[in-house]
Amino acid sequence: ARDLIGLGYEVVVIEKSRGVGGRLAARRIEGTVVDHGAPLIECVPGSALHGLVHSLARDDVVWMSASTVAYRSGATRLAKLMAEGVEVLLGVRITALRAARAGFELGGEQGNTHGVVDAVVISAPAPQAADLLEQSPEAGTRVTALRAAVYDPAVMILAGMRIRTPSSLEPFAVETPFARITAESARGREPIDGVMPVVARIAPGRSADLFDAADGDILADLAPRLSALCGAVGEPAWTQVKRWRYATLPVRLDPEVVNPPASRIVVCGDTIAGGGLEDVFASGRAAALAVHRALSMAPKHSETLGNGAASRTTS
Repeated sequence: ARDLIGLGYEVVVIEKSRGVGGRLAARRIEGTVVDHGAPLIECVPGSALHGLVHSLARDDVVWMSASTVAYRSGATRLAKLMAEGVEVLLGVRITALRAARAGFELGGEQGNTHGVVDAVVISAPAPQAADLLEQSPEAGTRVTALRAAVYDPAVMILAGMRIRTPSSLEPFAVETPFARITAESARGREPIDGVMPVVARIAPGRSADLFDAADGDILADLAPRLSALCGAVGEPAWTQVKRWRYATLPVRLDPEVVNPPASRIVVCGDTIAGGGLEDVFASGRAAALAVHRALSMAPKHSETLGNGAASRTTS
């Protein structure tokens, strides 16, 4: 979106959730902040993402290493900083991209419309991207390719532990069924009343087994084991369970199949990129260029969202 604005397009970002960030997710619990999505914001020095993070740096940024960054106020901070100066519609779900003149009409859940645009960038997981493309003039074999994507789910346990404040992000020995256990203190967040937030990600196979289980059953089974691994004193002060249905895609899809040449509906994100944030960020920038090339060759419509500019795209 930022790149397209820089190229002179009028852009609107439409987000079905209440806030921006996606897997850069954070939640406020018991007076503190817990990152429960992507465990790290990795950006190699010299990369475009590293440069962006530096250019947007504020006083809540924590450089955990030369290539790893966190935010005391939560991982969503990066997305919020990126969204400054960008028109963002929150809590809006688009369900169809109907043909309209030379562009696409954005169909909402109730059969209503959110206007007509020249191009669309979809960053949703593959099944949701397939649903949108299926209701568009650019369906075809790309929908079949997207439907073939198989994600590993993730179940996370968020817990407030009475433990010594660790100095590293992953200070605990990890055993089955856990895949990763992180301590929020490494992100610059101090314990509150001696309680330190810990985030435990359950391994993919076990997450699949537990995905539809009740929170209480998951916690009864695994919270005591988590406490023991963390060396906690007593039971957790608080616990929550978080689920990600489309957590990771072990095998990415072929970008050329998902995004045929001259497409004006372009898919980006970890559907076609590697799982790292840097790759996902690069795929978004590549989508902006693909849209720019396609629109340079296509006629523009006159009906738009907003103030009536000649060309408008949506992410």
